[in-house]
Amino acid sequence: MSFARRRPSITAMLLLAGCSGGLKSNLPISQIYVLRPTWSAPATAATAPAGSVQVTLPLAAAGLATDSIVVLRSGERLDYYSGARWAGATPGLLQTLAIDALRGTNRFAMVQSDAGPFASEFVLSLELRHFEAEYTGPGPPTAHVELVCTFGKRGSRDVITSFTVDGKVAADTDRLQAVVAAFERATGDALTQMAANISVPAAGKP
Repeated sequence: MSFARRRPSITAMLLLAGCSGGLKSNLPISQIYVLRPTWSAPATAATAPAGSVQVTLPLAAAGLATDSIVVLRSGERLDYYSGARWAGATPGLLQTLAIDALRGTNRFAMVQSDAGPFASEFVLSLELRHFEAEYTGPGPPTAHVELVCTFGKRGSRDVITSFTVDGKVAADTDRLQAVVAAFERATGDALTQMAANISVPAAGKP
């Protein structure tokens, strides 16, 4: 196999979900992409981290609970890039990244997933509304990441805050590496917004 072969454009790589070969297939081996976004940690007060948080596995909108890289076409039609996928299912990836982002704020003594073994005072519930490469016009797609975040007390189930974070970044070119880079920036934007809006309530507040 020659690695000097020119990478085809993304448009040429689109394949409808469900189309697959049998035991013998001429389809290319899937390229696996990791998602390593960067985000800006919010300014923190000069106090010791306090409280513990569990982050739920995001509830994903239809078509997003997959390791395929999702494409949104005109007419609200979902497709997927053939020969490419994420390193894991999208909800699990976003849960891990949200945990890392909250840990990076240094506001909490502990942040873990909802499968963690320790009791937590607070819970962050996530809904994944968008995680697609949107082809809404001519030219390269736009990576769109949208999460609904609900933060509250675990025992009483009192909601402290609920908000939506949204990241949109246009890919530089219509090629897969550029689209993955756009997803990383859009995800980083969304996580920056999330981290800025979550903190332990001040004493005396619900």
